[in-house]
Amino acid sequence: MEKVNIAIISNVRKLRCAYRILFDQDSQSPARIVLEGPSIETFGSKIDHLGKIDLLFLDYRLVLNNTALFFSLLNDYFPRIPIFLILDKQHFKEAQRCANYVKAFLLIDLHPAKLFSSIRDMVRCYSYF
Repeated sequence: MEKVNIAIISNVRKLRCAYRILFDQDSQSPARIVLEGPSIETFGSKIDHLGKIDLLFLDYRLVLNNTALFFSLLNDYFPRIPIFLILDKQHFKEAQRCANYVKAFLLIDLHPAKLFSSIRDMVRCYSYF
């Protein structure tokens, strides 16, 4: 299986670095981070030059204040790209209001094998469209 291209938006640099290291270092990784930044605005024209992005990882902290507006803007940049919302357990209930906009919730402490499996399943699901 070809590696999945992932974009990650999080204003927590440590979180972005952790995912980058995980995907780069683990031999079982089905993905690679091709775009990362603290906000949509930081991507600018980079999106057009990257080619295909298969999944978007999004930090829940960025969307909880104005969910509908944020996802509307996000759709302008990443139309029809499945979104995984990254969150911790204590914010799961609060993040439920994003359920209509995302394809999956990812807990920050999710085991890498389960994360990789979720990515593979999502890509298989979307490859039929």
